[in-house]
Amino acid sequence: MTRPRLDFPWTLALAVAALAATLLAIAAPGPTTSRLIADAAAIRDGQLWRLLTGPLVHATWGHLARDLAVCLIIGAGYEPTLRPIWPALGVAALILPTAAVTLTGDWSAYFGLSGLSHAWIAAALVHEHHSTRPLLRRTRYRACLHAASLAFAAKLVYEAITATPLFPMDLGPTIRQVPLAHLTGAVIGATLTCAYQVTSRRWPGVTSTARDSSREPSVAMSRMDSSEAP
Repeated sequence: MTRPRLDFPWTLALAVAALAATLLAIAAPGPTTSRLIADAAAIRDGQLWRLLTGPLVHATWGHLARDLAVCLIIGAGYEPTLRPIWPALGVAALILPTAAVTLTGDWSAYFGLSGLSHAWIAAALVHEHHSTRPLLRRTRYRACLHAASLAFAAKLVYEAITATPLFPMDLGPTIRQVPLAHLTGAVIGATLTCAYQVTSRRWPGVTSTARDSSREPSVAMSRMDSSEAP
């Protein structure tokens, strides 16, 4: 009997890393663990690894649980199909939203995976729109997909205009959610996935991973992120 293959290793590895980083930051705060945090001043001084490690640290256990729930659902569903770009997409969606918040705003630090979760949601929606599965020929499914895409886009537009998260979370008196991370992540996810879809259709031999799979769910959820006000 063939053992089932784990087909979302990058997603699982990221979840474990986020759990470990948050555990260290909350249970054993100190000079060593503080070097994981995306501290804006330290990043400007050249400590660029914080752009990658900072989003793994979460403000609270509830914050971690919400982010991991979204990332695991999306990752388990879409990493197998988007495997050629999944590692690059993950790294870009960790680094760039963190840079956007810490280098362009008045925030002192940045926490959480909402930039990544929004990137993966956007990637999933773009992939579904490009998919050629028989399910997409059904009018109801197409209507649901268009509705989910419009809702996601409307959420991003609302947050960009109001600078307020659509689904706020209580993360403490000094922690505020930053919609800029959501928009940045969504742009990254949509851009990289569109480029992959166009490339793989034009040059099918570039990737050996099928674009379509009968196991793919269509998932559209949204998560929040947080930054620490100065």
